Amino acid sequence: MLKQTGTAVVEKLIGELGDARKTVQRRAIDELVAIAAAGNPIVTEKLRDSIAGADRRVRWAAAYALGQIGAGAFAMDCADALCEAMSDDDGDIRWAATGLMVQLGRKNLAPISARLLKLAADPASRHNARKMALYCLRDLGITGPDLLAVVERAVHDSDVHVRLAGLAVLSQLRDAPEAAARIMLGCLKSDPDAGVRRAAASALGNIQRATADATAALAAAAADRCDESLARAARGALDRLGKDRPKKNGMEKP
Repeated sequence: MLKQTGTAVVEKLIGELGDARKTVQRRAIDELVAIAAAGNPIVTEKLRDSIAGADRRVRWAAAYALGQIGAGAFAMDCADALCEAMSDDDGDIRWAATGLMVQLGRKNLAPISARLLKLAADPASRHNARKMALYCLRDLGITGPDLLAVVERAVHDSDVHVRLAGLAVLSQLRDAPEAAARIMLGCLKSDPDAGVRRAAASALGNIQRATADATAALAAAAADRCDESLARAARGALDRLGKDRPKKNGMEKP
């Protein structure tokens, strides 16, 4: 039976957590989770040792396994490995780590939110880490002046994906609509990337109270004939705000 599985088997599976083949790594994780669920306490002990080990792949896999085991096993000592994994070049690892960080944050909101704010604002961190930290902050519903300061910095980041993540946070912000609108408006007017300008236009449609400047900028963007994607995003934002869209020859612009 699984609960009778010996230390040697667990040790072998722990060793496979660092395997370069995802199929081997995932099978080891699944078996360790099953052994833990059957009541063998040594699994959690060995995984806790592994998240502080020298191998990056093992650290991530151990944190992931502890997350799957759940109650009593998944705790704050996983945070370092999760932050590290959020910077990974592998998108599957980044998003899985982000989901687990949000899960951890819901039970440890103050320390995790502080950690995420610091990571998102750290210019020395990898752009993937800054980006994923912002998505975590969004999903955790973090608000307040500290967040706003971090996001305002993020929308001027050299990496376009960090800027987009900053806008994603702003689009969900409800406690400072005027400040959020000001930042999004700046992105709409001056960001060098067309995709960021479109995202800013769309995000402006989610604010609770649109400023006159925001409405005017969206109306101008909605009439832009040089970037139909931007114009479409702006028209959609105006629709959500309940504003009139620009018309052409007496008819609503399609």
